[in-house]
Amino acid sequence: MEKLMALYGISSPSGREGKMAKFIIEELKKMEIPFRQDRYGNIYAVKGNRESYPCVVAHMDEVHRRKTGSYAAHLVADSMIVGYDHKRKRMTGIGADDKNGIWICLKCLEDCKTVKCAFFVQEEVGCIGSSHADMSFFSDCRFVIQCDRKGNGDMVTQINGMKLCSNEFISAIDVRKYGYKPAQGLNTDVAVLKRNGLEVSCINLSCGYYEPHTDNEYTVVADLCKCYRFVRHIICCHKGTSMHIPEAGKKTFPGYYELFGLTGYSEEDYIRLSEEKYMGHTKTTKTSSKNKF
Repeated sequence: MEKLMALYGISSPSGREGKMAKFIIEELKKMEIPFRQDRYGNIYAVKGNRESYPCVVAHMDEVHRRKTGSYAAHLVADSMIVGYDHKRKRMTGIGADDKNGIWICLKCLEDCKTVKCAFFVQEEVGCIGSSHADMSFFSDCRFVIQCDRKGNGDMVTQINGMKLCSNEFISAIDVRKYGYKPAQGLNTDVAVLKRNGLEVSCINLSCGYYEPHTDNEYTVVADLCKCYRFVRHIICCHKGTSMHIPEAGKKTFPGYYELFGLTGYSEEDYIRLSEEKYMGHTKTTKTSSKNKF
């Protein structure tokens, strides 16, 4: 957990991910893993030399502002990690969204013989990094996994009416064996990659953080480790390329900075609004078609 705690100690607000990028690059250099960074700040790493690769992605930014000198992350009872500001005597967000995902990416690069990882900037303010991603990096990927979902049991396979993966991929990876189930989710990097034309299956997994985007954010270590085991299982067992062509014509409900928490939407409201927006678009399209005749 030493590396995870180090990640929680790094301040990386959207647009100011420099310290996080530096940490990731230093880790890649230690592991002697080839990487490059594009002009937007996204980092692309490749381990191994194969015709095709599993791919895991994460984002480097967090919604929380700069951390104060009195902030520290604490492991409680060897089971839960929280952030605490000792000067103000209150909990504060640890940025587990998506530092948990970064930790899983680094673990995969450390433990797997062959894998690709991408680390994106500014996901929390509209998926800016992934919107400008180098799509050629993913041309030889078998599938793409993102670990950027709260809780411990969701495998997001659909976002705002757009399917992310094939049914065959879901059946092949023993979802329920690891305590996961298919779910709908919110806009994130893998959805943007699909809209940019990525033609392999993508999923977004719960990775053990709770109450994201709030000062009460925390990580349950066992749930994070469960997610990592599931990711390793998929990488080790799914050797074929899972093709999936993104659906055309779906309208998305855009994301907003600091969406959740006391002053934002609940996740349930967000999904409801996105579905209403899509249904409204569908009705308008049908009405327009009728008027043509």
